[in-house]
Amino acid sequence: MTDSSNRTPADGGAAGTLARGLDIVERIAATPGLTVQRLAADLGLSRSAAYRIVGTLRERGYVVGETELRLGPVVMRLGLQALDGLDVHAVGPEHLRELVAETEETAFIAIFDDDQMCYVMQQEGPQVVKVVSKLGSRAPLHASALGKAYLSALPPAEARAIVDRIPLTGYTPTTLTTAPTLHAELDRIRDRGWALDDAEREPGVRCVAAPILGAGDLPVAAISAAGPRDRIVAAQPSIVAAVRRTAARLSVALGAAPPPDLP
Repeated sequence: MTDSSNRTPADGGAAGTLARGLDIVERIAATPGLTVQRLAADLGLSRSAAYRIVGTLRERGYVVGETELRLGPVVMRLGLQALDGLDVHAVGPEHLRELVAETEETAFIAIFDDDQMCYVMQQEGPQVVKVVSKLGSRAPLHASALGKAYLSALPPAEARAIVDRIPLTGYTPTTLTTAPTLHAELDRIRDRGWALDDAEREPGVRCVAAPILGAGDLPVAAISAAGPRDRIVAAQPSIVAAVRRTAARLSVALGAAPPPDLP
């Protein structure tokens, strides 16, 4: 048995090594294909330390590749296990399939993470021309229907604080790039119950989204249907109704109060 009150300085060194290893994993996740030399330069590590830590991560399956580094299978397994712990991940697939059956467009579920929306589920639509996203990729809060739907369901003061701290980057001529216009749009979304991305991030793409609520009627995620702009415009009323119904059913499944105006 060891006495935790008699830790040596090596314990602090081990913690520091762990932190540097996590920094490396996160950096590779953000920019796949980096070399060890580039990692060392970006993170302020000596090359010997970077090679040593990457070697350990490679042995444990967290990193793969010799010259161009990528995340390994262990990271994927841990990520999927973490997703399985989310209630929305357990009940979401069935509802996504139903939404696709109703709209014939690709449906997505995304969660809030680090001031962005992270795609965690996708069910592709049957159309030849369709919108798809990579699971784990991120969408800006202000330039996505998913992000605006999520923000609209937060307490207004919390949503305002987030809007005031995030960069409102312009991606297309229709992106909302000022806080006052985004706050006004969130007010409209709260009133009608759904959000719209009218080619605000990708030209020619239109998306309808609604928040998914959990216990306490606070947002835990958002759900959307997206497709080519002209096709969404033509069917928008029915798509809006389907997205709102699906979001409401998911919310009830996650412990939110049933909305009075939706089946």
